[in-house]
Amino acid sequence: MGKIRVGLIGFGAWTRNAYLCALRYDGRAVVTAVTAATERTRKLAREILGNSATVYDNFELLLKRAEIDAVMIAVPDEAHQAVLSVAIDSGIPVFYEPPIAVKRDQIPIMLNSLLRAKQITYADLELGCHPMIYRAIELIENNMVGCLHNVTITLHAGWGPSDSDLCLMNRMSCWYVDILNQIIGKIPKRVLVLDGYGNTGRMQAISTAVYDYDRIWGVFKANIYSQEDLSINIEISGDEGIIYLNYFTGEIRYRSIKDSYWIVEACPSLTPYADWPGVRESVSTFLDIISSGEASRGNAKKVAQLNIIGLAADESKDLGAWAEVQII
Repeated sequence: MGKIRVGLIGFGAWTRNAYLCALRYDGRAVVTAVTAATERTRKLAREILGNSATVYDNFELLLKRAEIDAVMIAVPDEAHQAVLSVAIDSGIPVFYEPPIAVKRDQIPIMLNSLLRAKQITYADLELGCHPMIYRAIELIENNMVGCLHNVTITLHAGWGPSDSDLCLMNRMSCWYVDILNQIIGKIPKRVLVLDGYGNTGRMQAISTAVYDYDRIWGVFKANIYSQEDLSINIEISGDEGIIYLNYFTGEIRYRSIKDSYWIVEACPSLTPYADWPGVRESVSTFLDIISSGEASRGNAKKVAQLNIIGLAADESKDLGAWAEVQII
């Protein structure tokens, strides 16, 4: 087939620094349509894309009129539900960002739309596309750590305090629980959110959740009002060894209890980055699926399960106790 024709809904920094770069590095697609919320960003789109793309005043018009093979959405979180709903109704294959909704009562509605969609839908879960995740899984399968006991992800970010109808563990669930699920190879049975005192707002800027994977523990610790540098670190512990992963450097360190030395490997994401490690891999996977034309290769079911786990985290926060996870 020829170049994949892509429409962009939203032309903010993430679209420019992540989507455009990833598409350019991959080389199989061309942006032929774009829409943005303000005249300033529409003007910027014309300057960057030139005559190769038609600029629309609103996203509904783009979805109705543009001759495109796929659409990629990057809009403010509060607009995700409205834009994604119309995109699904259009039948055009869609690449989008979580969260699918910012209100708990709206998430089941969106999950129903995603699971019933006939076209390819693909959420940008770039963290789980990092090559080091696959390498860690390979080490576990090769019995590097022996019997797996726990996987802990620690996030430090300076994004600032925020409030939301979704608790922090739900808001971040799609990306970080996806990593836990991949590494452990299961879906958790239940989740416990450890609520923090003196931590204002329902969402909370600092939070920890424990996920029960049937005798294996997943832990996600997040501080989005941290004074430390942005970091994502993963620790994988078993009865015979331990693995450490650094998301941003791609460094993997592991050691068996039988050995007195560490083995260090470099397992970086594709460089130069498209703003974040893993984005190029995520966008290329979407283009692979578009090329195949197989809607079943999208990640709607995975996203639905991750959102259900997120809703269980919110339930746990409200109950102050373990909440069961429904498996779909």
